[in-house]
Amino acid sequence: MAEGGEFDFSPLAQLIAARNFKKPIPPEPHWSFCYSNLQKESPIADFAIHQCLSPEVRNTFCVLHLVLRALDTVEDDMNIPSDIKVPILETFHRRTYDNNLHLKCGTKTHHKDLIDQFHHVSTALSELPKDSQEVIVETTKRMGAGMAKFVLKQVETIDDYDEYCLVVNGTAWVELTKYFHAHNLKDVTPDHLSNAMGFLSQKQHIIQDFMEDMNRIPKAPMYWPRQIWSKYVDKLEDLAYEENSEKAVCCLNDMVTDALLHAESCLEYMSALQDPGVLRFCAIPQIYAIGSLTLCYNNIEVFREGVKIRHLIRLCAKVIDEMKSMSDVYGAFYDIMSTLKTKINNNDPNATKTLSLVEAIQCVCENSGLLNQRNSYSEIGLEGKRHQVQQGGSSLVEEHVDPFFLVADELSLVGNRLRDMVVAQEVPKLALAAEYFFEMGVQGKRFRPTILLLMASALNVSLPGSLPDYANDAFNGLRTRQQRIAEITEMIHVASLLHDDVLDDADTRRGVPSLNYCMGNKLSVLAGDFLLSRACVALASLNNTEVVTLLSTAVEHLVTGEIMQMSSTSEQRCSMDRYMKKTFYKTASLIANSCKAIALLADRETEVATLAYDYGRNLGLAFQLIDDILDFTGTSASLGKGSLSDIRHGIITAPILFAIEEFPQLQEVISRGFDNPPNVELALEYLGLAIEHANLAATAIDALPQSEDDNVRISRRALVELTHIVITRTK
Repeated sequence: MAEGGEFDFSPLAQLIAARNFKKPIPPEPHWSFCYSNLQKESPIADFAIHQCLSPEVRNTFCVLHLVLRALDTVEDDMNIPSDIKVPILETFHRRTYDNNLHLKCGTKTHHKDLIDQFHHVSTALSELPKDSQEVIVETTKRMGAGMAKFVLKQVETIDDYDEYCLVVNGTAWVELTKYFHAHNLKDVTPDHLSNAMGFLSQKQHIIQDFMEDMNRIPKAPMYWPRQIWSKYVDKLEDLAYEENSEKAVCCLNDMVTDALLHAESCLEYMSALQDPGVLRFCAIPQIYAIGSLTLCYNNIEVFREGVKIRHLIRLCAKVIDEMKSMSDVYGAFYDIMSTLKTKINNNDPNATKTLSLVEAIQCVCENSGLLNQRNSYSEIGLEGKRHQVQQGGSSLVEEHVDPFFLVADELSLVGNRLRDMVVAQEVPKLALAAEYFFEMGVQGKRFRPTILLLMASALNVSLPGSLPDYANDAFNGLRTRQQRIAEITEMIHVASLLHDDVLDDADTRRGVPSLNYCMGNKLSVLAGDFLLSRACVALASLNNTEVVTLLSTAVEHLVTGEIMQMSSTSEQRCSMDRYMKKTFYKTASLIANSCKAIALLADRETEVATLAYDYGRNLGLAFQLIDDILDFTGTSASLGKGSLSDIRHGIITAPILFAIEEFPQLQEVISRGFDNPPNVELALEYLGLAIEHANLAATAIDALPQSEDDNVRISRRALVELTHIVITRTK
């Protein structure tokens, strides 16, 4: 079975922490193993099981999940010959009680551990009520037989594709439906509705995991049906070639459209659920699936490095935390479909069919009559309201959008060009060092490019595809130049981080070893210089003197801020004015001047360029204030660096300065180098300073000339949403 990718579960972890969630794990070794392995395998499933299900049902689902995961591990391991694998799959249901199971398989450590210590699962299974054991064994039997069939059979037709999805996921939902009914948790629903629940989530995984499955060694079966992909390419692997990008996206959209066929039946199934906990438990994977399909739609990254779905995890956390009834499920589906609708390209061969399905799903949600009772689940959609950060302040009360998702496709293009720009074949080691910050696990959310791309759209620069043909050439040229500003800004920022890590003796960056730790200070400094030189070449190519001056000034400010930080006396370090000036130089200047550069390239009037600058300046200050608070109060896990790292180097940040006002005796502590810093939690009360600058940033967006263009308004809402994200972040 195609597996889900590795995702960032930090939003869910934050929710768990916020709720002081204590999982009632039984003390027995076998149950402790089961719940521990479940958490490693699927944190969302683990949390949902504990939060949504009653104690008598919880253990059943934990064991079921692990038994099926063990079955999947056998199917997924391509090192097992077919003649050995098939009988194992067909008889695995008989092995579920085997305390001496001896199988060597698994491509991931926790999967191998599950197989090696399967006796714990067997023991837990034997302690379940008889009807629970029967459900687990019957589900395993039916799934194992189906998996065995497809070890030897290719997925040729759509019927084959549906049959595979049925045996590896649909059958589980059929058996779960019987179990729910037996426990008086729901009304009986037809099997085709239960199957649909499995179809939607399984097809989502198959689509999303294209490159993971394609790149497996030994080669794994691919479950994209020939009946679909053969309309676009001669061989399935051709979809991954860059020259076939347009055909690949059309094929992808065809696959997503096929998956959407099951959404209405899923809604009908969930509407029959009577128990609120079971409803939430069932809704989570479906909302996750429909959201992931929306992210994949029209997204070439499915055939490149994979689609990033962190905010889907955030949405699932929100669902777990806030969903109370079916009205919220309808709301989530409706919002997500609103976003998918905006991505439909009229030139796509399946556009009419896709749009029809999307509107049909939304019609079901509307006809329920429950949408007006829903919570807002618009982490992916474009509807809903965000609460005001500061009562009576600027209009941080804005309709909520996800800024990062809004420019996700464009960010991928920028990211790819950034990687291309740091490749220097003549000096491979230097290229490897410079490319370090563009690797998975090290790169951040591309915060600065996101700001700049949104600013470009917010200043009456329409998004791609929204202009008539005669204006496309001019638009594409301007948009490309503005994208170049985003690339230059990110290279300057990354270069400053490389240099900062050397100056700070940093061992880690975002939770992984820093470049200077891995490759030494000299190479790290040279890599930063290399990125700055590439940024200068790109800047010169814009042939705009004003823009060159702005970004050159930002680089000068970065150096000035670093020198201020290094050379301050103890008295200067305690000056709030000096701290704010240093913060502007080190963080806010680059964002402010880059935003202004975006406006200048668009030939906007001076007043508009000034507002763009003001937005970037205040957002940058708010960002750094929160960053310093997190450095003072955070942990290594949340910050991705050593907690209190600035303090250890004698760098005074806003919380310390505020604390000095409250506790003058801290002055002596600062002079001694922070050997034993007292507890100054009261400093967090001064979060208001960050909120003040966030409100000023939002005010600058409000002051832009009014526009009736939907893309402009959405982009401005996203810029305001960034001010909220900045001051509420925890990492």
